[in-house]
Parts: sequence; C-alpha cells; structure tokens
Amino acid sequence: MKEIDKIKSSSDAQNAAPHLQQSAGEAMKGPATALRFLIIVIGSILVAEILVMFFLAFLPPLSPNLVAFLDAFLLAVVTFPVLYLALFRPLVRQITETQRVEGRLRKAHELSEAIIKTIPFGMDVVDEEGRIVYLSEKLKAVLGNDAIGKTCPAVYREGRETCEDCPVKQGIHVGETRSVEVEGILGGKTFLITYTGMMQDNKKVFLRILEDITERSRAEDELRESEEKYATLVENSLTGIYIDQDGKIVFANHRFAEIYWYPREDLIGIENWRLVHPEDRPLLNQIRLKRLAGEEAPLEYEARGLTKDGDTIWINRRNTRIEYKGRPAILGNTVDITEQKQAEEQLRKINEELKNFIHMVSHDLKTPIISIQGFAARLLKNYQEKLGDKGRNYLERIKSSACRMEMLISDLLALSKIGRVASTFEDVSALEIVKEVISNLQYRIKENGIEVVLPPGLPVIYADQARLYQVFENLLVNAIKYMGNTKNPRIDIGCEDRENFHRFYIRDNGSGIAPQYHRKIFEMFYRLKETRAEDGTGLGLAIVDRIARNHGGKVWVESEKGKGAVFYFNLPKKKMESDLSRNCHSKSP
Repeated sequence: MKEIDKIKSSSDAQNAAPHLQQSAGEAMKGPATALRFLIIVIGSILVAEILVMFFLAFLPPLSPNLVAFLDAFLLAVVTFPVLYLALFRPLVRQITETQRVEGRLRKAHELSEAIIKTIPFGMDVVDEEGRIVYLSEKLKAVLGNDAIGKTCPAVYREGRETCEDCPVKQGIHVGETRSVEVEGILGGKTFLITYTGMMQDNKKVFLRILEDITERSRAEDELRESEEKYATLVENSLTGIYIDQDGKIVFANHRFAEIYWYPREDLIGIENWRLVHPEDRPLLNQIRLKRLAGEEAPLEYEARGLTKDGDTIWINRRNTRIEYKGRPAILGNTVDITEQKQAEEQLRKINEELKNFIHMVSHDLKTPIISIQGFAARLLKNYQEKLGDKGRNYLERIKSSACRMEMLISDLLALSKIGRVASTFEDVSALEIVKEVISNLQYRIKENGIEVVLPPGLPVIYADQARLYQVFENLLVNAIKYMGNTKNPRIDIGCEDRENFHRFYIRDNGSGIAPQYHRKIFEMFYRLKETRAEDGTGLGLAIVDRIARNHGGKVWVESEKGKGAVFYFNLPKKKMESDLSRNCHSKSP
C-alpha cells in the first residue's frame, strides 16, 4: 500500500511544496541561519550596552550590582523581542504550515482509500519488467498477498512466462492511457484492462484497471449471433419484408424486391405509394396513418400493387407498428397472391358455369320426371280396372321412383348452392325455427308415436335462417327414420353454452349407429344398410355438414348400436368474419 499511497498523494505533495519552501525560506537555513542568529545576538548586546551607558550618563552613580541588573534587564528587553520577530516567529509559522499540509495529505490519503474501495474493478500496479508492485483489496481477495513481486503472466495466466502483445512490453508513455480486451485470464474470463503510464520514485510504472466483461462479452456474442440468425431468416424468407418510415421504404428484403420486380437498391428511399395501385392508395394510406397513430386498423388485408413495369399484382399484407432507429415506422409482410386471385377468378367462372349447368340439368331432368308422375297418376286414375293388380303395382313403383328422382335432384341442387350462393346472416331465434320444423313434421311424428321434448331456452343466434331450418329438419327427419321399433320413442332437442360456441344437440333413443360409421354417414350418398331404398337420398347429413362448416362450425355424432344417437353441431356466438364489413378485403379487424 505504501507504493500506491505515494502515487495517490503525489498531486497533494506537489501542491504543498511551495508552502513548505516559503516557510523554510523564512526559517533557519543551515549556516546562514546560525550566522544570522549570531549577528542578532551581538547586535542586541551592543544596543543594550549603549542604552546602559546612556542611562548611566544621566543617572547618579550606582552600585556595581545595580549597574549589572540594569545591564541584564535592558539586554533582555532588547534581545527577546528581536529574537522573537526575527527568528522564533518564522519557526512557529513553518510548524503550523507543516501541520496543515500533513492534514491535507492525510485527508487526501483517506479519500483515495475510500475511492479505491468503492471502485467495482480490480486495480494493480506493475513495473516495466511486468512485476506486480501493488494489488487492490479486490484483487488481493482473489490472488492473495503473495502475488506481489511476481510477474503478471505467472499470476493471471496460471504460470505462463510472457503475454503476447503486452502493452507494457510495447511501451506506454507517462500520462498515456490504453485499453485492451484480454481473454482467458483468471480461469478463462474476459477482462477489459486499462493501462496508464506514470512515475513513482523516479521509476516508470503502470496503473492497471481490470474490468470483468465476461458476461457482457457473452451477451454481445449472443446478440451478434441472434442478429445474424434473424438477418438470415429475413433474407431467405418466402415473404416480402419491408419497413416503411415517413412514407418511404427504408428496408426491403430480397423477396420483397422480387415481388415488385425492382432492383433492391432502387427500393430504398422510394415512396411507398408508388408500389400501390392508384385505386387502392387512399384506403391504404388511411390504414397506414391509423396504425401509426395507434388507432384500430386491419392487421391483415389484401390490396393491389404495381410492379416496376406497371403491371397490377395482388398482395396480401400483414403490418404492425414498430420503433425503427428511435422513430415510429411500419413493419410489413407481403405475399404475392396474384396467381391465387387468378385461380379464384377462374374458379368463380367455373362455378358460375356449373351453376348454370345444374339449373339447366335440373330443369331438363325435372320436366320429364314431372311428366312421368303426371301420366302415371292419370293411368292409375282412369285405367285402374284395366291395368289389373300387376299393372297398378308397376305404375306405383314408377311413380315412387319418379318422386325419389325429384327429391334427389332437389337435394343435389340444394347441396350445390351451399357455399356458392351468398348466405344471408342475421339474428334469428333458434326456438322459433325448431318449432316450425316440428310443426311441418307433425304428421310423421304422430304417425310414429314419438315424444319430442323442446326446452324453452334455445338462444338467438347469428345465422342464415333458411340454412338453419334445413339443419334441424334433416336431423329430425334422420332421428325419425332411425327410430325403428323402439318402445316409447323420444327425441330431445337442446343447446349447451360452450364459451365461443352454441352447441345444439338432437338426441334420440332409436336404433343407434355403430362407431365405424360415425364419419361415413356425412359423406354424399352414403346410407346405412338397414335403410329402405325409398327412404331419403343419402344427401341429408352431407347437407347438414356443409351448412355447419359454412357457418364456421361442425357437426358430429355420438352413438352406439342399439343405444340411440346424439347429433351435435356447433355454431359460433360471434358474427362470422366472412360476413363482417371488410374494407379493402380485410381479413382481420
């Protein structure tokens, strides 16, 4: 500690030196001071003797003793003040100044000690040969006192003789400061070591401050790796990624440039409106401004864009607000859906042609079927006796087949419309719809002696009323059809609240359905073997499945053979996204 104390106190000692020199100039300075003291004493004696002779000249004769007393008294009166002013007073001033400087040095030492203890880094001092001459308390706790006097590599690098690129060996001037990041010391840690050249006892030494940056260095490495990883992900993304700030593109990845057919460097700094179709620019700018202001805006939407050549493309956009270089910006993800849009347009045309074809075929098929039904009815009415039993049976079978064919054509037409023809969604009462279905099926219900249980609490839901009627009708008809010879037949209709869904059910105690058929019964034209040929078309449950999915729900059955069946279907409580208002083809509000 003595070595570092000398370094720490050097500035105070230098400040105190002038005061000490000044005091010493006023005090004794070796032989000169002794000569001065001798002159003052001789002079004082001469002055005292002159005064004695002066007083004796005017006084009457005195005794020798009195003369000696007067001589001694005047000598004391003259000599003591002169000695005090000329000699003792400077000595007192010197002692006082010395004590003051020593106090300042002591306080400076205490302050230095306090500062060193609060410094969170290790400190040491090495000489020009690399030997440690001082260790701070923090380093002593790690290295021990016996480290003093050893070379730096032997202590910090576990016995190595030298360090490559050592700043001490390279030379650091007095007053010069140099920082070096060093790895693999004190157990493999990384330190930032700051060297400062200084003088101590006319020898050059180096004050070193050691800051452990192992965690910071590791964090920086991890951050660098993370940045490289995400940069790789962004550059190799199949999605076009860009940043829009102040209405200009300030970043674009490779895929974004490909989508718009621009060289990447030409995109940086370009106004974003140049990449948008003129008809969509006002709406996209409105969405952009709302997002920057923190207001509600579509998160994902579709809009038309313009390539560098002026071609129109369709873009699916997903944007969010970010901070880029300290200021608000828009981070955008884009997907080129031009081919998808073209395919959708082709599909729309095909569906339109298919719709016209179905209408034409259904009309062309229904016309002869109606004629067959009409002629069969007239034959049965007008020629019943001439036909005989066999002829009447043939005509009944012809009439029944024609009716079944008409039902099949009607079901096919209904199935083809689901999902193609726009549904009219509104708030409708499920209870009123079920009551209407039961009323229209009342004859079949009574004919089979079935008890239908309907609770009063069915909810109001957001759905297409006509389609929902089809669902309940087909499920009730299905339950009636598979009731079999069950004693005390019963059908329960109800609804359960399932957070985001209404779960409706139609439960019967009929013949039931084996588990292996639970999915197959929703396929087109699939009918269970026990179903009579004239019972249905095999499309009723397929229509139910299509309607449920078109409403954002699903339908399924839980049943075992001989234990009845429960048909469930979910309908969402919230309004379907496809039927909400979509500005600019918005996919998410």
